[in-house]
Amino acid sequence: MEPIKKDKPSIGLFLLMTAVYFGSYFGLKYGVFGGALPWFYNLALIVACLGLALWLRKRGG
Repeated sequence: MEPIKKDKPSIGLFLLMTAVYFGSYFGLKYGVFGGALPWFYNLALIVACLGLALWLRKRGG
């Protein structure tokens, strides 16, 4: 059995990033684009959220 890794992000950070992604996705899709979000905006949103998560992880969040 493998020991718990200390450098794993907390469940709170995971839930926060999930809420940020889905909030941004649905806000853009239905609030800005009226239900038709172009695929490249979704890709950019995924990359931005992953970049933010990696930055927070390196920062010690």
